[in-house]
Amino acid sequence: MSKYDLVADKKKEFNKPAKAAYLKAREASDKGELKLVDEFIMEPNVGHGFELKKGQIVHYELIDGPQIIDTVYLVKSRPTEEWADIYPTCQYSALTFREGTNYYSNHPWMRPLLTMIKDTIDYDNLKAMHGKLAEHNFIYPSGRCQVAMHEQAYGEPNLYNCDWGLLEGIAKAAGEEVARETKIPNAFMHFQAVAYDKDPVNYSLYSGKDVFKRGDHVQLLVHDDLYVSVSLCPLGDQHNMISKEALTTFPVKVKIFEGADGPLETAPDPEFKSMTQEEFIKSGFKSIPTGRVGDKDSESGFK
Repeated sequence: MSKYDLVADKKKEFNKPAKAAYLKAREASDKGELKLVDEFIMEPNVGHGFELKKGQIVHYELIDGPQIIDTVYLVKSRPTEEWADIYPTCQYSALTFREGTNYYSNHPWMRPLLTMIKDTIDYDNLKAMHGKLAEHNFIYPSGRCQVAMHEQAYGEPNLYNCDWGLLEGIAKAAGEEVARETKIPNAFMHFQAVAYDKDPVNYSLYSGKDVFKRGDHVQLLVHDDLYVSVSLCPLGDQHNMISKEALTTFPVKVKIFEGADGPLETAPDPEFKSMTQEEFIKSGFKSIPTGRVGDKDSESGFK
């Protein structure tokens, strides 16, 4: 019996509409046809927040040393309702992502909010150092360092952590009221050397030394107006995590680009009609049955 992958065909179908915008943005970046509209440095030990407009490209660049960044994206028009979400992203993209990967929003919208158009990391070197399952862009359930984790690891409360950095970044970008109402979404990581090489499946963390180089960057095309929150992870270069004094963090440069003539082409919105969580509750939990009820005589029933 041949194996049936429930998701393989749907991945191709769901990602296809965004491909044209991705390829055009990548071509403009490669040809140097982008216009710089903003540039700034993110310093360690503080959360960073800013806005991105539909059709822009955000560029994260390593400048002084290897540095992990955790990123969160909220839709500006409804920041407490829609955000870049790891579940639909891993379902229709992957747990680890490369050029052409879409960041999907949560249900019921489930649409591309960003697409990675460029990643300059030397993957051959990364895999030579840390194995064939090594990556650096990834998502992980609730994947961000949190305050109790650091207290457990280093014996001191209230150390800087990505959970708090992302909350601060949301407050800076969208305001404290939104920050209070927002359950911090799971983060999308860049420049973090990992490998899913454990059984049961889990990830290993590896040093960023000699994996990354000055000027390495990733670029993402933005498909809607977004609030952005970024934390420079205190694990930093991940080279020595024995004590909090050994943790080394580095600043990261952000650039924001547009096309030479303005915003770039973006992915179409699928405009799904399904109910939101609140609407489903108000409906009296009414939904349309799917499929059929099986019994012992069904094809896949127990015989």
